[in-house]
Amino acid sequence: MSNNTNLTLQFIKQYNGFSFEIDCILKEKVTAFLGASGSGKTTLLNCISGILSPDQGEIVYQDRKLYSSKHKINLPPEKRRIGYVFQEGHLFPHINIAGNIRYGQSRRKQKQYADVREIIDILEIEDLLKRYPKQLSGGQRQRVAIARSIAMEPSLLLMDEPLASLDSGLKNRIIPYLHHIKERFEIQILYVTHTISEAMALADEAYILSDGKITAHGDPHQLLTSPSAMPIANMTGVENVFTLPVSKVDKEKGITELEIGKQTLIIPYIDRNTGDSIPIGIRAEDIIISLEPNLPISARNSLKGCIDKIEKIGDKTILSIIVEGFHLSVKITHSAKEQLNLSQNTDVYCVIKANAVNLLLQDSLDLSVSAPTDHQPDP
Repeated sequence: MSNNTNLTLQFIKQYNGFSFEIDCILKEKVTAFLGASGSGKTTLLNCISGILSPDQGEIVYQDRKLYSSKHKINLPPEKRRIGYVFQEGHLFPHINIAGNIRYGQSRRKQKQYADVREIIDILEIEDLLKRYPKQLSGGQRQRVAIARSIAMEPSLLLMDEPLASLDSGLKNRIIPYLHHIKERFEIQILYVTHTISEAMALADEAYILSDGKITAHGDPHQLLTSPSAMPIANMTGVENVFTLPVSKVDKEKGITELEIGKQTLIIPYIDRNTGDSIPIGIRAEDIIISLEPNLPISARNSLKGCIDKIEKIGDKTILSIIVEGFHLSVKITHSAKEQLNLSQNTDVYCVIKANAVNLLLQDSLDLSVSAPTDHQPDP
């Protein structure tokens, strides 16, 4: 990104007893903001987009003041040239998909945008153009919402937890689409989420928000595997993030072995050298607890650990298990906890399928999409 695409955020917003304060300059192509619910993520995006007005300060993008209390500038949303993808997509239910994308086109200044057909191809939505939003799956709706926002040809794209309502399978399908968009289009992106793996897969820089303040920032792979990010992982109960060294690579068997203390974690094959550090994420609900080692099942990993803490959160029990000095969060049902008679200091085995280990490497993503054809339908 060129220097004139810097986004300066220096403002304060207070309402309903909540105070949000930020002071930073974003220079990277994709910046992720992570935080738990109530940390201020949506407030940040709404102030940048113009939906909310800060109390004081300024927001400057490409040397253009979008908001300035000193100069009494507060551009309305339609004049900011900003795309916004919401968590639920917010498509127009009475308009088909082609019409929804046209809505995005109608709001930009230029009358022709050749890349619209490329957007349709990258997001694989050509077959959806004649359908209506109610006929789409959650993942399809989100892809259309992303296409509509990009068709506006924004200089800045805001994404407010766009994958939060999707299950893990759909998330893993859409992340490569987002990565391809990042590589193909000259659009600066602000991506807010509470999911560490999404930020590590997409972002060039990451910030952690807590109670309306930035508490840490830096390179995603360093920041989000540090203790600074652990409160987010613990609060969401979604995933465990570690960086582990490669101990063995076996291309013929299709596996790579990672070293976790004196134990081994097997993952699908990746082309790495022994000793290389690999950041990984494991979802709390993808771990099975057993009291016995070496169960006769297909899962390749059985890590021995000891229960350090047990918490009830809603309809689930969250176990904090110490495995070779690492804290592993595991989500199980209350009945499973009772059936296994689990308690603090109980020795257990964490059973994990190799495919349940998410590689948090940008170059590990499958970026293949359908090849462009000679003709794409006009949306």
